[in-house]
Amino acid sequence: MRMFGAGRAIVVLSIALGATQPVTATNYLCNQQFALCTSAPCVPQPGNPNISICVCDMQEGPNLATVACDTVKPSTDATGVRTVYSQFALTQFEQGKKGLKCESGTPWSNCLNKICTVDPANPAKAICACDVVRGGEWQTAGGDCDAATCKTAYWSGALLADSKSNADFMMEQLKIAKSPAQACTAPN
Repeated sequence: MRMFGAGRAIVVLSIALGATQPVTATNYLCNQQFALCTSAPCVPQPGNPNISICVCDMQEGPNLATVACDTVKPSTDATGVRTVYSQFALTQFEQGKKGLKCESGTPWSNCLNKICTVDPANPAKAICACDVVRGGEWQTAGGDCDAATCKTAYWSGALLADSKSNADFMMEQLKIAKSPAQACTAPN
């Protein structure tokens, strides 16, 4: 697999759901340690319904950020607390997870570029503070393709248009010919 240097930027155009004008987003291919939240279970933060706390997988390697890689660079403070950021990668789709489509109005967590603390008791996990969103059709790699979980969980997810453009960006950058991101089959 070919790796790319941090900070390489490409402008990606995507059509927002229901919008008539293209939305321009700048994606960056980073290559560093990060939290992967594509299937993370999340809960609302006590006392703040606009923030969710998500438990994400720690990863290292190529990933997508929508801010410059230097601004989401991992660090360790003087007390040994390790901070990383949640980024997007195709890893969990390559492992067989599928995208569950959920309807607008159901709560979900937007974790992209959000700050996370590596769990000192389990360095394979990171605890991330994400934004709770209640609008737009979205998808998650969590929920095991059970649509009922869309209404009962605050899964880490992304708007449908963003999910597609993120996967397309990673495939182009990593020279992947066939997308590993597959959708859950529709219920009968």
